[in-house]
Amino acid sequence: MPRCRFATSRRSTVTWRKEPFRLFFPAGIVASLAGVSLWLLLYAGWLEFYPGEAHARLMVQGFVGAFAMGFLGTAFPKMIESPSLTWPELGILLTSHAGGMVTLAFGNVAAGDGLFLFTWMFMTGCLSVRLAFFRKDLPPPGFVLAGMGLAAGITGTILLLTGRILVLSDFQRTLAHLLLYEAFILGPIAGIGGFLFPRFFADASSIEQTSTWNHRALFAFLTGIALLATYLAQASGWDTSAPVLRAVVATVYLHRQFSPFRRGGSTGSLSFMLRVAIACLLLGILVSGTNPAYRVGVKHLMFISGYGLLILAVATRVTWGHSGNIALAAGKRRSLQIITGIVLLGMTTRVVADMVPAIRVSHHIYAALSWIIAVAIWSWAVLRYVRISDPQE
Repeated sequence: MPRCRFATSRRSTVTWRKEPFRLFFPAGIVASLAGVSLWLLLYAGWLEFYPGEAHARLMVQGFVGAFAMGFLGTAFPKMIESPSLTWPELGILLTSHAGGMVTLAFGNVAAGDGLFLFTWMFMTGCLSVRLAFFRKDLPPPGFVLAGMGLAAGITGTILLLTGRILVLSDFQRTLAHLLLYEAFILGPIAGIGGFLFPRFFADASSIEQTSTWNHRALFAFLTGIALLATYLAQASGWDTSAPVLRAVVATVYLHRQFSPFRRGGSTGSLSFMLRVAIACLLLGILVSGTNPAYRVGVKHLMFISGYGLLILAVATRVTWGHSGNIALAAGKRRSLQIITGIVLLGMTTRVVADMVPAIRVSHHIYAALSWIIAVAIWSWAVLRYVRISDPQE
């Protein structure tokens, strides 16, 4: 079993600016803890507002958003060989993100949306300038799909803010939520995942890419168009068939990049964690259009054990890789096995809560506590490594 190498003597050389995941990953964990804690505060009688919207925004804009900024801010400039984000840019991003999370924690969803919109428009501008004027190489073609997902999230937020001034139709309101809560996550997950996920399987080669960058980028773009079409269809009333089609499109795209469920390959705990997350994600999308009475609860199969577990898996590899401990990703890790089990338990209790009204409150509490315990273990097992640099760099 490989041992972690605590390079304590090199902590002073950690490149915080060039590797901003070291700043944003902890921010994302704090946002997720705040998001689930709102339910605990509500049921304890200490919260004066119903936290439904604030909770959802904290988990998507705070948790997912912070991890996305951390990953993109670290990886994108390196991939295109451009300058890293500057301290003033990072300061603006961190301040606006933190401000949005604080306003959401106090129930001010409109202010949170406004700060989220500013944060991601600023982030998009920073990366676009580097891509247009400073790049020496192209990013992986899947980043076309990732960019479309980010644009969808921005569009959804604009629609939601517009709805506070003008009256939105049911179609517009539904589409806004789909773009922010789902497209904003699925686009980057699929686009970046096609490049990153094969690296989870050290002994399994990725599907050989024989086509050109332009052809693969076109495939990613057409996939993005197909996914966006399913959101438009669902907002138009195709509640059952649209998610099914979306699951098929996502499965085809991911399968063309790599085969996570083929026999053989890596048997380490991290690759198993990724497999579970992908399976839950695709299954969650597939069944998200079921009985309207249970739809919110069932979607947590996609949100908790799909997106949530997947983000923790990706962040684990990034953090261990950038601390010189990538060998940990290949073996059996009891901590990752426990985290996977607790997240699945929390997802199950949250889904069941909406199906059995008599236990709804208690199971909301159990689900929140499960997430808190899971990310606490993850922080101890993984997040502490953000303070450690890679001795080989």
